[in-house]
Amino acid sequence: MLSTRLLYIIAVVVAGTVGSLLVMQLWGARSLVWTTPATASLQTKLGWNTLSGRPPVLVGHRGEKAFMPEHSRASYWQAALEGADYIEPDLALTRDGHLVVNHNEWLGENTNVADIPSLSHLRTNKTWLDNGRSISVTNEWFIKDMTLAQIKQLRIRQDSEFAWRPQHFNDMFSVLTFEEYLQLVRNLTIDVGRPFGVIPELKSPKFYNDGRSYPRYFEDRAILTLSHYEWANVSVEVNRSAHADLKLQPLRALPGGVTLGPAAWQSFDLDTAEYLSAHTSNVPVVALVETLPWAFTPGGLDKLSKFAAIVSPWKDFFVAGAENVLRSINVTWDSEEIESLGGFIPPYKFAAEAHSRNLSISPYTFYDSHQPMAYLCQKDASLGAFCPTDKQAEFFYFFSLGVDYMFVENIVEARLLQEKYANRVGA
Repeated sequence: MLSTRLLYIIAVVVAGTVGSLLVMQLWGARSLVWTTPATASLQTKLGWNTLSGRPPVLVGHRGEKAFMPEHSRASYWQAALEGADYIEPDLALTRDGHLVVNHNEWLGENTNVADIPSLSHLRTNKTWLDNGRSISVTNEWFIKDMTLAQIKQLRIRQDSEFAWRPQHFNDMFSVLTFEEYLQLVRNLTIDVGRPFGVIPELKSPKFYNDGRSYPRYFEDRAILTLSHYEWANVSVEVNRSAHADLKLQPLRALPGGVTLGPAAWQSFDLDTAEYLSAHTSNVPVVALVETLPWAFTPGGLDKLSKFAAIVSPWKDFFVAGAENVLRSINVTWDSEEIESLGGFIPPYKFAAEAHSRNLSISPYTFYDSHQPMAYLCQKDASLGAFCPTDKQAEFFYFFSLGVDYMFVENIVEARLLQEKYANRVGA
C-alpha cells in the first residue's frame, strides 16, 4: 500500500506537471522574466504597458497557498511547477537568532502549536508599533519568544477559514528556515531547469530588532544569508562581528550553464527598505506602502524613487483610490501635506506616474477565483469608477494599467488569464 507521503508526492508531481505543461505551452520553457524568442515575439506584437514592455511578472504569494499550506516546502515546489517567476517567503526571527519563514509574527493560525503541551507556557499577548500603527495580538505563540528547536516541532496547516483549500496536506511539513528556503530555490533551479526569483519580505523589523545587540540585527542577518547563497552582493559592509554565530551550510555548486534568478527585498518599514537598498546594490527593493498616504502623491513617488525600484500597494488603491482605501483602514492624513506633495494621484493614473519615475508597480494580492476579490466597490458601488465582477475582469483591468508585477494565488489560473488577455489584445 502506498504511504500518505508518497501519495502526496505523486499528487504534487501530477498537479504540478499539468500546470507546468500548460505554462510551457503558453510561454515556452522559461519564464517571461528571461526572454525567449517566442516570448520576445509576443512582447513585440502586443506592446504591454509595463515599464519593461514585457507581460507582468507573476509572484507566487507565499508559494502556492491556494492548494498547499503556505510557506511550506510543498507550497514552494507547487509554485515552481506551476511556473511562478518569483517565489515569496516572509521572514521572522527566533529567540536564538534563526531566520525562519512565516507570514505572521505568531504561529497559532497556521500551525499545530496549540496541540503541543510542552509549548503551552509560551502563549502570551503582545503589543508593538508597526509603521506607526499599534498592533495588539492576544493568546498567541510568538516566533521571537521561541527557539528554532521549538519551532521545528511544529507542523504547518492550511488556514481552515478557506474551506475550499485542500486540508489533507496539513501537519506534513515543518516551518522552514530562510536558509532552507534558499537551498530549496537553488535546487528547484537545477531540478526544474529554469531560474526562479527570490523576494523575501522582512516582517516587522523593529519588533524583531528589539532587545538585540544593535538595531539592524535582523536586516544584517538576512543580508549575510542572501549573500552566502549568491543572490546578493554586499555593497556597504554590515556588522559581521555580531553574527559570528551564523553558521550557514556549504553551497551546492550550480551545474555549468545554470544561473540563479533575480532577487528583491520587500518591507513595509521604509527605514529598513532604504537600509537594504544601500547595503545590497544588486538587489532592488519593493516598498510596501499600504498605510502611507504621502506615497500616493507625485512628491511621494519622487521620494520613493530615491531608494526603491518597485512600489507595492494593496490592489484596491488602483480601483477605489487612495482616499477611500485609507479611510477604510482608519489611516488619517494631513491635507495640507498631501496638497503640498501634489495631491492624491487618481487610481487609473498611478501606474503611469510611477513609470515616469522609473518605478515598477506590484499590486497585491490576486486571490484564487474561489475567494472573494475584496474590493470596497463590491460593497459600495460608488467607491470606484470601475468595479471588477469576476477574475477575468480584474486581471484585464490591471493588465491594461501596465502593472509590472502581481502577487498571485493559483498561478496557472493567472497565467491562463495573461495568455487570454494577450490573445485579446493581439486580435
